[in-house]
Amino acid sequence: MPSNKNKLKISYVPDEKKDFNINDPKSEIKKTKSKLIIDKLQEKLKKQEKLFKKIVKERDELKDEYLRNLAEIDNFRKRINKEKENYHKYILSEFLLNLLEILDNFDRALSTQSDSNNNEKSILSGIKMTYKQLYELLKRYNTIEIEALGKPFNPNFHQALSKEERDNIKEPIVVAVYQKGFMYNDKLLRPSLVKVAVPVKIEKDSKEKL
Repeated sequence: MPSNKNKLKISYVPDEKKDFNINDPKSEIKKTKSKLIIDKLQEKLKKQEKLFKKIVKERDELKDEYLRNLAEIDNFRKRINKEKENYHKYILSEFLLNLLEILDNFDRALSTQSDSNNNEKSILSGIKMTYKQLYELLKRYNTIEIEALGKPFNPNFHQALSKEERDNIKEPIVVAVYQKGFMYNDKLLRPSLVKVAVPVKIEKDSKEKL
């Protein structure tokens, strides 16, 4: 019979994974720390997601505002261009209406029968009145006649078509106006076409100027 002395007695062997650390305080601390870290990360992630959504919303709002402003600017530009086009197209409307009134006066004057001296005087009076009305209209639109007759010759405003020598003057003088000149808003619209009298002694020196 075999001896009982050589038999090994096998007792319970603990499972390290299940039983060894089951009541270990250090293991519980590690689990708690891990959970806290995960919770913090999840909370931080939620904040980042919330911030991201806010940024996306603000971006979309700014984009919409930009597109609205862009559309408003485009509409404003189109409206200005249309108004500018209409302005240039009809800029003379008021002037032409006033001019038509003068034309009506000419029509009335020319339609008068001239079979007597009274009618001729009436026509002349009507023409003079219409002429005055035309000048007033030009003044209203800042178109002013250049004073030339009897004035010193000024090449900036007068254009000499002819000249004559005179002994009783010291500088070139306008002695006749062939065509009146006009200024428009302080700018030369057209020069006066004139005849100029020049002193005899400076006649040679003034040739180049004229």
